[in-house]
Amino acid sequence: MLRSPGHHAEWIRACKAGAKPFSSFDVGGPLTEVIQLGNAAVLVGHPIEYDALSGKIVNCAESNRFLHREYRSGWTL
Repeated sequence: MLRSPGHHAEWIRACKAGAKPFSSFDVGGPLTEVIQLGNAAVLVGHPIEYDALSGKIVNCAESNRFLHREYRSGWTL
């Protein structure tokens, strides 16, 4: 089994040497997306259908508010 030397050590090694970390954004991004969609489904109280290409929940318009937030004036992504 592969063992991580630790989150910070992996991050520094990736920055300095370009080594791929044990849990890269390729893994962490989709995993986080699935977990957040599960949270949205729990908050609305029923299963949801998600369109990954549009980034929207298609069977429950009210639940899309859990996917994005309105930023204060002057703050954007």
